[in-house]
Amino acid sequence: MRILILMYHMISKTEHPNEKSYAISPKRFRRQMKYLMYKGYTPISMEDLYRCLRSKSNDFPPKPVVITFDDGYMDNYENAFPILNEYNFPATFFIVSGFVGKVNRWEQIEGYPERQLMGWHEIGDIQKNGMTIGSHTVSHHRLNCLGYEDAKREIEDSKKYLEDKTGVSIDHFSYPHGNMNESIVHMVEKAGYKTASTTMSGFNSKEESPFKLRRLYIYGTDTIWQF
Repeated sequence: MRILILMYHMISKTEHPNEKSYAISPKRFRRQMKYLMYKGYTPISMEDLYRCLRSKSNDFPPKPVVITFDDGYMDNYENAFPILNEYNFPATFFIVSGFVGKVNRWEQIEGYPERQLMGWHEIGDIQKNGMTIGSHTVSHHRLNCLGYEDAKREIEDSKKYLEDKTGVSIDHFSYPHGNMNESIVHMVEKAGYKTASTTMSGFNSKEESPFKLRRLYIYGTDTIWQF
């Protein structure tokens, strides 16, 4: 059994060259969700995936796929969330806790345009409608470029703050930029997360470490055939 995890960022149109690779138009996103349904895939939550990986049985749904979004852009709420609801698909949204309700400053310093991020109202709305909230650190730093204590704070403080604000356990983590090493993986596990998603491409099996989950990067330029 191979388990797919799809990785999205922005769900909106863009003309900015820096965003072409990871901003997907709502129309294209809808076509992709329709394709999953038509081809018999079963979207599952990250919690479902964790239970499947921990189980000794092969009690997986047919063609399981997990839908994830990194960073918490407002267009996830405005454009992706209604489509997910329409198809009754669960998804996981990895939130940068220190930038809730603000803009993507970590990208602006690299030449990307300003983008609004979801606030607590939007996060609360998607949560109560069956979506999973995960952590993407406090400030989106490259964790393996930080000292031990700073990296530990990014991992632990984001979990605690999101839990305090949402009232639910934050059990799933995504490494910013995919940057991680064995020390970082150990920190994430010790902080109490159940899973951690990378940017390493590929499929997952029951033998996969829940803290080194592979994802398929869905590019803004992907045709439906490439998808």
